[in-house]
Amino acid sequence: MKKSGSRIPAPQVEAVEHAGVRYEQIKNGLVAGLDQMGGYLAAHDAATGARLWVLKVYDNTRVPGKEGDVQDVFFKSMVLQPDGKLRIENERGLRFIVDPAARTSTLQP
Repeated sequence: MKKSGSRIPAPQVEAVEHAGVRYEQIKNGLVAGLDQMGGYLAAHDAATGARLWVLKVYDNTRVPGKEGDVQDVFFKSMVLQPDGKLRIENERGLRFIVDPAARTSTLQP
């Protein structure tokens, strides 16, 4: 990801491994062919590194005319819960529960 003089670097969020799967944030979704920079979670086979699936955790629509990189929103934290779901908080303080089995993301109140 290219750094801007007007945006602080994205938080470093470590990958989480559970039951043979490694979960990690995609930091440059546009380069990966996705529709936004942040907000995507990728699941990889922990043994082979093969990508299993990708999930959009949240939408991040850019406002035309504003510098793009200052509008990008990345994960701030990602924690594996005892039930095997992931709790993800983004830089705006929104929290989401990702159910890897269902491949769903739910905004938490």
